[in-house]
Amino acid sequence: MVLIGAIFAGSSIDLEIVWPLIFSAFNAAFGFVVNDLSDAELDSLSDVIRNPVSTNELSKGKALSVALFFLLGSIVSLSFLSLQNQPLGLVVIFLSLTYSWIIRAKARPILDIAYHGLGLAILATIGYTEYGPLDVKCLIYVSIVFLLSSMSQILQEIRDYKTDRIMIMTTVTLLGKRRSLILCLALIISTFPLVILLLLKGVVPFELFILSPLVYFIIAPITRAIINEAYEEKMLREIRERRLIIIGILITALILGRI
Repeated sequence: MVLIGAIFAGSSIDLEIVWPLIFSAFNAAFGFVVNDLSDAELDSLSDVIRNPVSTNELSKGKALSVALFFLLGSIVSLSFLSLQNQPLGLVVIFLSLTYSWIIRAKARPILDIAYHGLGLAILATIGYTEYGPLDVKCLIYVSIVFLLSSMSQILQEIRDYKTDRIMIMTTVTLLGKRRSLILCLALIISTFPLVILLLLKGVVPFELFILSPLVYFIIAPITRAIINEAYEEKMLREIRERRLIIIGILITALILGRI
């Protein structure tokens, strides 16, 4: 999100982008480790255990040390960001911590989705404002990031629905999987007018509009899963495989468009 935000700002990207990227990487790692510590007991009940703390591959003591290391890395790299972005970086760290601890937003419906969307939206803002002003174009862009990131979190909760409904309350366990999938469609459709605004403002090359049919490969699996619940597992696998390819194509198109 940081890199795409910098590209959207429209300026030439230089080596200064390294620090926002390092901050983003350290903070993401910090958030993952803290989440694994928080979810150790919950993940042990899952059919497929992906948490190294749950499998005892990583002790809680070592995991805590790793989390503190990544937190320190986040704080150090944060100091190299512009003064206007340092407070935003602190907010991102706060969200990463309280998603799993203290507020424990991950177990609070709506707040769990908002946290995920807001965290990536702020990182997108940092990338943009390192190279440009906080303007209308930036707000439109980060709104798109917020909506798509929220959709991503819903899909992740659908994946974990079987385990989550036993121990915690999430947006998906509250709404149910079918309503949550409908919400995913609503979120992705909500981005369409925002993308058109960016095209009209010249923030993204008009040639990017040619790639708009790619959204079909995300919408189609979700629609099929709404109609047929048995398709749900295949839907998650298809979206997981396709979204990285689509993101790669979009980033490449944006860079070529700037050139």
